[in-house]
Amino acid sequence: MCTTDIFDFLQQRRSIRKYKDKEVEPEKIERLLEAGVLAPSAGNSQPWRFKVIENQEIIEQLIEETMSAYNATWMSKGTPKLIAVCGNHTKIVDKYGERGKDLYIIQDTAAAIQNILLTAPTLGLGTCWIGAFNEKKAEEILNLNSPLRIYSFITVGYPKEKLGPRTSRKDLSEVVSYIK
Repeated sequence: MCTTDIFDFLQQRRSIRKYKDKEVEPEKIERLLEAGVLAPSAGNSQPWRFKVIENQEIIEQLIEETMSAYNATWMSKGTPKLIAVCGNHTKIVDKYGERGKDLYIIQDTAAAIQNILLTAPTLGLGTCWIGAFNEKKAEEILNLNSPLRIYSFITVGYPKEKLGPRTSRKDLSEVVSYIK
C-alpha cells in the first residue's frame, strides 16, 4: 500500500513556462511515457501515440508556425523537449464508431497526458499542456498522416524558477451538484 497521499502529487503539478538550459535525460522521458501508457482507455484500445521532439529547429518551427498565433511566444525562450500526443483512431472507430473517433480518443489521450503531467514533478521536471496550435500545419511539419492526429503537445524540461503557489481553484460548491 502506498503511503504517499495522491493530493501531494496533485498539489505539485503546475504549468511550467520557463525551463533551464539543461538536457532532460532519456530515461526520464521514457518514464513519463510509461506513465502515459498506464492511462485508462475505452475498451483498452490504447490509441495514444507519442512523438518526442528533441530537434530544437523543429521545436522552434512548431512554435513559430503553429503556436505563435495562440499567444505561445513564451515557448520560444527554450523548450528542451516537446511531446506530440497523437491518437490513432483506427481501432477505436472499428469498435465504437463515430463516438469513439469524436469523443473516446480525446478522453483517452487526455488521460495519458494527465498521467504524464502528474509524473513529471516526481522526476524533478516541469511540463505544460499545449492545446492551442494549428493542427494541420503541425501535422505537416511532423510529416504525420491519417490515421494519426495530434491532439496536444506537452513541453518538458527542468523548471527555471521555483514553483509559486497554486492559482486558486473554484470551491466545490461552485462546480458540484448532487442528484438524489
